[in-house]
Amino acid sequence: MGWQGGGKRNASTVDTLSLGGVFLFVTEPLPVGTMVQFVFDAPSGEVRGRAIIRHGRAGRGIGMQFVHMDSDSRARLYRFVQQLEKEQRKEVVATPLSWFTHDGQPLDSGEIRGHHELFALLNKIYSARLTGKLQLVLGRVEKQLFFDSGQLIFATSSDRQDSLGEMMLRAGALTQSQFEEASELVRTGQRLGSAIAEMGVCSVEEIAGWVQRQLTQITSSVLDYPSCRYYFFSSLEKNIVPEIGIPVPLGKLLLEAVYRANDLPLDHLAEDGELYVELTSDPLQRYQVVELSEGERSLLGALSGVVAARELLRQSGLPKAKATRALYSLMVLGAVVCVPHGTPSEQEPAVPTTPPPEPERRPLEEWPSQSQFEEEVRRLLDLAEKGTYYELLGVTGSALPSHIKESFHRLARKFHPDRHMGQSERLGLLQDLMSQLTTAYKTLADEKKRASYDKQLAEAGAFTLGQGKTESQRTVDDCLVRAKQCLRAHNFAGSILWLRKCVEIAPEVAKHQALLARSLAAVPQYRQEAAHHFEKAIELDPWNTSTYFQFGELYELMRLPWRAIPLYRKILDIDPEHNKALERLSELEPKQEDQLEKSFQFVSNLFRRKA
Repeated sequence: MGWQGGGKRNASTVDTLSLGGVFLFVTEPLPVGTMVQFVFDAPSGEVRGRAIIRHGRAGRGIGMQFVHMDSDSRARLYRFVQQLEKEQRKEVVATPLSWFTHDGQPLDSGEIRGHHELFALLNKIYSARLTGKLQLVLGRVEKQLFFDSGQLIFATSSDRQDSLGEMMLRAGALTQSQFEEASELVRTGQRLGSAIAEMGVCSVEEIAGWVQRQLTQITSSVLDYPSCRYYFFSSLEKNIVPEIGIPVPLGKLLLEAVYRANDLPLDHLAEDGELYVELTSDPLQRYQVVELSEGERSLLGALSGVVAARELLRQSGLPKAKATRALYSLMVLGAVVCVPHGTPSEQEPAVPTTPPPEPERRPLEEWPSQSQFEEEVRRLLDLAEKGTYYELLGVTGSALPSHIKESFHRLARKFHPDRHMGQSERLGLLQDLMSQLTTAYKTLADEKKRASYDKQLAEAGAFTLGQGKTESQRTVDDCLVRAKQCLRAHNFAGSILWLRKCVEIAPEVAKHQALLARSLAAVPQYRQEAAHHFEKAIELDPWNTSTYFQFGELYELMRLPWRAIPLYRKILDIDPEHNKALERLSELEPKQEDQLEKSFQFVSNLFRRKA
């Protein structure tokens, strides 16, 4: 018997539980629905079961789904797995130096022998803000995670079980016949996502949703790898700029994986008398947008200064197992860090015998009313859109790094979503605000990024670096002059700054809306906002063909040509001799099948491997 991807070898029960699907290699495929019997030889005894054939082709393998295993076989399998887990726990020896401390050495390659080593590796990538590709190899299966400055942005897998078609088939979103039809289209050169959409099974939007589920599934399966070999490549291919990203933060997936794992050295953590911990001083790790458990929040509230981990757990008031796993989770996230020298300073306060009240339960303590709190949140969000990072963080352009860090800490403590978990109606706004605050802090805390940002503001003649605003700077004409200067220099950050001010002063002028939309369109992350301002400009001036054409170009940049076509047609309604609109329509209105292929191109590009 062999596993997906090829290679004949004996199949162990650990493989069965880890990978979930068996492929039997034969010269002739068996009919779908055929029942087969299989036998595993485990040290605890023979394990028998039955499976049903789901799909298969000669030379490519047969996919089987387990449907029955008698009670004796289940018992033998359970004893075997328990023994393996016990042996694996003995192999993983955790010392104080292995509790997620970083030696500064670059990543290259190595062996992962358990979840603890995997979590430590991911912790290092995130904490060091590394950019690159992490490749994990288990047998013939390869899975890859792509990171940008420590943030997980994309994932791929060679495991057939992770393919889009297999996932939709298992979920009942595809029938067996539809799956086979899509597979035939793939053999003609089409991509799987495009083929499924062209068949009319799902819309483009639904395919995008399935892709997000697929990315989440791949990442979650990586976190469940018991052992594998890894390679880290400290660069990111230019074509890895996903239009559909992983919708779930890595921190959330890590927390879920920690609570699933049963090979963690938690007993050693609970008894490690040399381990001292403290809250991280890195605000980006301390204020992550993840939902913590009651135990994790309790430990964070009780942690003050450098304390002995064993004493912290003892005084937490939580059951030992629950408290230990909660502390381990916080260490995986990087919110709690190991102190290299295991001796707390004399000045450090002792762990209180009773945990203090959780700050999350008192989110309104500094605010007279709920309406005022929400007003402050919206004010900051508005400032994030129209002001500068300095204004958002409440510091001047000459602020020291320590002042910027202190200001970010203050705002994060007040507005972090975890402090308001009981008020679901606010979480969306607070998550948006926390994201804006984090971006501002990342920019201003990095010396090179801050210098570049300051240069853009200076070139724009910005008056938001702690300087006073003059009357001339408040006038629309002056703002337009400065914006056009920035546009000529391709300084879009500057032009956006000044044109936002124009729109703020005179929002009913179509020219201002169109110019702002043009500047926003030049920056990929602002293109959705650009579309909004183009729509407003057309509403104010429905006869300006230039605005329609620029709007159409924006949709083409966003790979939404079917939305650009009506705009080009509208231009011809106004000016039938408009050469550029005629040229674009001649290219965008081919035969129906080509048009469908273009419509689904953005989904197709995500599938580089044939099903």
